[in-house]
Amino acid sequence: MAIKIFDNLKDYTLKDYFPMFIVVAGYLLFRPYLMKLGGELQKREHRKVNERARAEAAAKVIAPPPPDEQFNEESTQSVWGRNARRRQKERIKEIEKAYRRKAEMEAEDESDKEIEDLLTE
Repeated sequence: MAIKIFDNLKDYTLKDYFPMFIVVAGYLLFRPYLMKLGGELQKREHRKVNERARAEAAAKVIAPPPPDEQFNEESTQSVWGRNARRRQKERIKEIEKAYRRKAEMEAEDESDKEIEDLLTE
C-alpha cells in the first residue's frame, strides 16, 4: 500500500493553494524579525542571571581579616606619625579592594562555568 501524496495535491485548486502561499510567505518575511526578538529576549535573560550572580557574590564578599592588635589605630597613634597612620589606612583599603575584586572574579568565573555547562548540554 503506497502513500500517494501527489495525488492529493492534484485535487487542489488555486483557491486551496492561496492560503498555503500566504502562510509560507508570511513566515519567510517575519522570520528574521522573530529571530532578532528572540535574541533580545535571551540577552535580557542572561543579563538578569549575571546581575543576580554578581549580587550574590557581593553579598558573599569575604570580609578582610581584622587587623592585629599592634596595628590598632588607638594603640599606634602615639607611636606612629601622621604619614605612617595614613599609609596604614591606605594599605588596609587596598587589601579590602583586593578581597572584593577576588570575590567578583570568582562570581564571574562561576557564571561563565554555568553558561558553558548550558551551552554544552
